[in-house]
Amino acid sequence: MTGSVRSSAGLVWRHQRLVWWIFAVNLVLAWLASLPARATLSAVLDHSLASARLVTGFDIGAFILLMQRPDVQPPSLAVGAVGASLVFLLYLLFIDGGVFTVYEEDRKLSRAEFFENAGLFFWRMLRLGLYSAVPFGVLAAINGGIASYAGKLSNEAPQERLGFFVNMGSKLVILLVALFVRLCFDLAQARVVRDNERGLCRTLWRSFKLALHSGELFVSYIGIGLFAAATAALGIGIWVYLPHSATGASFLVLELVTITQIASRLWLKAASARWVALLPSDVAIVMAVVAEPVVEVVEVIDVQAPVTEPLPEPLPEPLTEPPLSE
Repeated sequence: MTGSVRSSAGLVWRHQRLVWWIFAVNLVLAWLASLPARATLSAVLDHSLASARLVTGFDIGAFILLMQRPDVQPPSLAVGAVGASLVFLLYLLFIDGGVFTVYEEDRKLSRAEFFENAGLFFWRMLRLGLYSAVPFGVLAAINGGIASYAGKLSNEAPQERLGFFVNMGSKLVILLVALFVRLCFDLAQARVVRDNERGLCRTLWRSFKLALHSGELFVSYIGIGLFAAATAALGIGIWVYLPHSATGASFLVLELVTITQIASRLWLKAASARWVALLPSDVAIVMAVVAEPVVEVVEVIDVQAPVTEPLPEPLPEPLTEPPLSE
């Protein structure tokens, strides 16, 4: 497992420009999404003394009171954020073809090659993304149902902690199942790029069977997921205890958390791409099966035919001396 994690981490490090490109696009989209909220809040805070609690820092109490004002409507402020999130999601699906090509071939693609592969596989990546919404939606519904049941257990069960343990245990299991689903779809994306697969349902079924037998890869996914969770928890913990006036430090810490999450996601893709790249191609297997068999030539001897001995070679005639002249 250590070798797989290190090799995939090496892929992310060697091709780290992918991390910085995705981070730059995320930063630009976040700035664009903040413009409607900035315009709305400026009309409220420009002539208010309470704005000092938000200008010189971030006061959570002042922010909650601001959201409760009648002239500030949070749903209208969320439209820009939702739109930017959808654009960012489409951007990630668009570049998936180029990203998996880079990780599978482990070489730096030119800009034309990268976007050629991105455009070639975009619609298939989009379909896989829509297919993945089904199992993740089912897991989200199951999580909500178990959380509601755990709440009832906390109120009605004789043991007060029973609901808590049920809720935490179910969330752990759901997270592991969600990570396995993510593994299946990552393997499907890697196989689509490597073999130029067009039958996505067949590819998903083969990737599911492959994921069942890839225990080492799944353990790698768990390790990378723990790294992502730990770095996010550490960054948010540092951000919470920063003073309100440290606006620059807060921005820097949150952006570092964003970079680690982007790198962790690419780390997962690099692990699945490396795993698929080491597998034999289906085309090569088919060619090996349908190859022409080697025909062995065997000499057949007819046992009924009479065996004849070879004729002896004629003896050379004796040399005779010419007669002597008289």
